[in-house]
Amino acid sequence: MRIGIDIDGVVADFVKTFIPLVQERYGLALAEKDIYVHDLFLVLGITECEATELIRATICSDPDLIDGAKEAIYTLNRQHDVILLTARPEDLLDVTRRWLSRRGIEYRDLVHLREGHKFAPEHGFDVVVDDHLREVIGFAGKARKIIVFDHPWNQSFNLRGLFDRAYTWGDVLAIVDAMKAQP
Repeated sequence: MRIGIDIDGVVADFVKTFIPLVQERYGLALAEKDIYVHDLFLVLGITECEATELIRATICSDPDLIDGAKEAIYTLNRQHDVILLTARPEDLLDVTRRWLSRRGIEYRDLVHLREGHKFAPEHGFDVVVDDHLREVIGFAGKARKIIVFDHPWNQSFNLRGLFDRAYTWGDVLAIVDAMKAQP
């Protein structure tokens, strides 16, 4: 199978690095539960330009991995094609590649897509793992299985059953394994 995996919020623990930067720059004691929407400028009440600068600073601050990401991606790579997806600023792709290398993350390819446009059908993913609800919904009908990596900013009732929710990388592996039994 061809598996597309978003980086920030799925592989990289973006928020763990972002929160101290917000504290330092704005004196705001922010918690992950306070980030109710993916658009950080709305959460913080700052300009999009300021939010973009915080995002860039976070990416360049060597974020930690989300627990279990390295091992799960290693396991997936043994049986599938893992393609990492990112909407990080394009000029930070070399920073991203070096970060992935330092963290020991193996992947077949790294694909840069504009935020809000990751779900382009030409990529032909069987499975997609992302934390951005708008992206996840955009993959509906374009991927066999869509997995949203749980965070406060992607809560949804999912009334139409468009995606599965994963709380850990173990959940992601279990969902992918269950697909093997399906025709």
